[in-house]
Amino acid sequence: MENRIEVFRGLFNHNHYTYKLRGAERFPGVWKKTILFILLSGLIFGFSAYLGVDSEYLSKKLTSIPRAEYEMNKSLFLAGQILQGLVFGAIMLFLPALFFWTVTDLEFKRLLTIQLFVMPILFLEKFLFVPMAVYLGLTKISSPFSFGVIAQHITGNDFVIHFLAYISIFKIWAIFIEYKYLKVLTDKNPKIILLLILTIHLIIWLFAALFSFIQMDKIL
Repeated sequence: MENRIEVFRGLFNHNHYTYKLRGAERFPGVWKKTILFILLSGLIFGFSAYLGVDSEYLSKKLTSIPRAEYEMNKSLFLAGQILQGLVFGAIMLFLPALFFWTVTDLEFKRLLTIQLFVMPILFLEKFLFVPMAVYLGLTKISSPFSFGVIAQHITGNDFVIHFLAYISIFKIWAIFIEYKYLKVLTDKNPKIILLLILTIHLIIWLFAALFSFIQMDKIL
């Protein structure tokens, strides 16, 4: 039985699609969609950078360095953001799928298909944040979708603030989708499944928070 991957049906109609995914033996198009989503992730990050999101450190240099050097820094920032988007897309698709593959008896392509359902949620979060950053000047840690705002009121620890800023209602939605599929597709205890999902996401959030401490102005 073949399972033509329908990303949005899989995202919004998981009860129906779980049945299809469980009975599927082949997954035509899974690699094509995986590459497409990774490229789309790079494009979205590039678009965000083109509009100046997360480029506060460049704005500070506007009056202190020659125009040519400033434009060079802008180009490097844009290229860096596109690369970050490509890496982000690859990590969010492959890392959870690989982790679940090692702890379950499910095929890798079946798990990769679940991650394809999750990616539009992460893209939507990025898209919705862009106008708030451009028109309201919000930064990542001030996104109203995440726990970063609350964290700023309860602690002054920058790492904790950045870590909680990566936990958003969209990430919780993504975890919910993964849980719904894995609960049906595996024989594992639902509590164990939830623990496994939270473990891989905690690892990703921890590394993302650490990466946020890299100061681009000291690199460029």
